[in-house]
Amino acid sequence: MNDMIGCLKKFGLSEKESKAYLAALELGEGTASDISLKSRLPRTLTYDILERLIDLGIVGHTIKENKKYFNAVNPGELIRILKDKEETIKKIMPFLIELYKMKGVKRPKVEIYEGIEGMKSVMNDILRSEVKEFYAYGSSRSSYEVMPAFMDDWHKRRARQKVLMKVIYNNTDEARDKVKKAKESLKHAEWRFMPIELDSPTATLFYGDYVVFQSWTKEPFAVVIESKEMTENQKRYFGELWKIAKK
Repeated sequence: MNDMIGCLKKFGLSEKESKAYLAALELGEGTASDISLKSRLPRTLTYDILERLIDLGIVGHTIKENKKYFNAVNPGELIRILKDKEETIKKIMPFLIELYKMKGVKRPKVEIYEGIEGMKSVMNDILRSEVKEFYAYGSSRSSYEVMPAFMDDWHKRRARQKVLMKVIYNNTDEARDKVKKAKESLKHAEWRFMPIELDSPTATLFYGDYVVFQSWTKEPFAVVIESKEMTENQKRYFGELWKIAKK
């Protein structure tokens, strides 16, 4: 058991999260009280931990007779999460190497934001920066899938502040359907489609002196880099993409 907890901690779970996950896995299905007893964790704490594991996508739940029952999903989901992280890191690797090679110059500031609250902070920072426009490209999935109510409100605030959004979507049915339905969120916005039919959970945003790499997976996170040079490079790259993208 200690070996498994140690491995799950290396995966990214805390010790208490690991205990709750293993208890849920062993029970197959149970209430928070059942899992609390099995893991020897306080019940109130166990419930919060299980909600966190649901956000990660490794625990599910059902309602029976007004009671909530939790169950560990197929452990293969752990591999999927690692692959999603690997895909995102591979995508930003050229930029990380560029940062590593920068010597004799002021190094950019790099921050990582995790979870839904972290993603909200990143999006709110765009509006707080008081920029008049921001750019995005690369994602075919939507932040609406992860935090719909927040994004509805965010786009209303963006439109009120007259912050222009220019976005290039991957050319997927999902992305085109989103554009047709999202009339409110696409106010004060321009968009085009790249001839790339790739369903991707990652996106690149930039505004002011910031470049943001987002991963909209079940465990969302963002890497924010403050660098005027990198932002200018991104703007030139975006400009070339915009020329070949189609409405």
